[in-house]
Amino acid sequence: MKESGKWLTILSELKMDNVLLKNRLSKAISGKVPSGFVEQAELFQQQFVDKDQVIDLLRRDVILLQEEIYRKGMTEANSIQHAVLGKAAKQLQFEFQKMKSSFIKVLNEHHFN
Repeated sequence: MKESGKWLTILSELKMDNVLLKNRLSKAISGKVPSGFVEQAELFQQQFVDKDQVIDLLRRDVILLQEEIYRKGMTEANSIQHAVLGKAAKQLQFEFQKMKSSFIKVLNEHHFN
């Protein structure tokens, strides 16, 4: 159960980080932007929206599992679901950091520091 609490913390941090990235994108496109950046900005915006959805779904699944474990204990099915969600949380963290690094690189290339 402690792990699932940790996952919820990580998901909350990713959600907040995603808000900051969306704010940086908004600020970057608020002025004059190079034509090549507009297309990249649209792609990143969609990635940010997609990540929000994945974070929300994973958070919901973690909470449901916590409730199930509280009611029934750690059954074999719950144990399997626990492992699946742990793997999903780690994968999401990895993908998010990759997306964030890519976004920051693009901002730096276009001098949006």
